[in-house]
Amino acid sequence: MAGVTGPIGPFDESTEQWSSYTERFGYFVAANDIQDAKLVPIFLSVIGPKTFTLLRSLLQPAKPGSKSFTEIVDTLTKHFSPKPLVIAERFKFHKRNQEEGESVTMFVASLRKLAEHCEFKDVLNDTLRDRLVCGLRNEAAQKKLLTESDLTLEKAINISVTMEMASKEAHALHATDRVHKLDNGKANAQGPCFRCGKLGHLASDCWCK
Repeated sequence: MAGVTGPIGPFDESTEQWSSYTERFGYFVAANDIQDAKLVPIFLSVIGPKTFTLLRSLLQPAKPGSKSFTEIVDTLTKHFSPKPLVIAERFKFHKRNQEEGESVTMFVASLRKLAEHCEFKDVLNDTLRDRLVCGLRNEAAQKKLLTESDLTLEKAINISVTMEMASKEAHALHATDRVHKLDNGKANAQGPCFRCGKLGHLASDCWCK
């Protein structure tokens, strides 16, 4: 395998999903212009000893080399990525709410990930939009979205992100204002009190008033 573009390395299920590995292998094949006749021997060479041993066990009594590339990938896919139950995946999707400290963009990315095996098909964008609206922590943004007519997923995301940024900026301004007030109070307290002439307190706090 010397001189190849982007060595793919063996599959390690502790750090990568099988679907990701097979996708990367597809790019590896395209980058190196590997012909179909060499797919099986090259794939068996790169998956690593652990996965190869597993494949041999799954295919017994047949040998891995006697199978087509599609048959090999399908066999390992059934082992590493069994098809999840749609109802269970949808349950997890509809239970997902935005977490404290989680940005809108990260929340949407998580929803997209959860929707992978939900088989929403043609209603995917509408379902993502609905879950975004229902799961938002920002109540002001939520109320705003509920009043929008013809609300698309893209529009819902844009409004949510804009209001999230505005909320963060407002909190930052309030925090800065509080700091300035505290600093001004400390500065005033450093001068003499006009009631008693002593230092260390404001006239409004003076016990002589």
